[in-house]
Amino acid sequence: MTIATLSAGPQARRLPQLDPKNAATGYLLRYCRGLNRREALENCTQFLMSEHAMPEAKAELSAIHASAELESLNQVAWLDLEASTEHVVVLRTAGGLPISFTVGDLLATREQARDRGALRVVRHRAQQ
Repeated sequence: MTIATLSAGPQARRLPQLDPKNAATGYLLRYCRGLNRREALENCTQFLMSEHAMPEAKAELSAIHASAELESLNQVAWLDLEASTEHVVVLRTAGGLPISFTVGDLLATREQARDRGALRVVRHRAQQ
């Protein structure tokens, strides 16, 4: 577990806080069981913004990363980041078989998730 350290001065009297990923993981485990992914990500993002003073973009990514890590526990497949590029994501099955997902495949999946109400849609903002 990673703990953020505080500089000397008035802040030094405060208790150490979990880093964003661990704070998000803890929140998801404690409060978001039984919620769909969209609701869990929304609630976790709001928590990180309000309780950890994070900007929305950073809070959202921390929530997404923590949620994905929890979801991938006990999975026999994994994303092969060395084989993936900006054009294709490669998923490896338990036997190591590569399955490719192009940008078009992922956009189609996004539309299906949006239609099911399982996608958190954030207001458009400039990329950072």
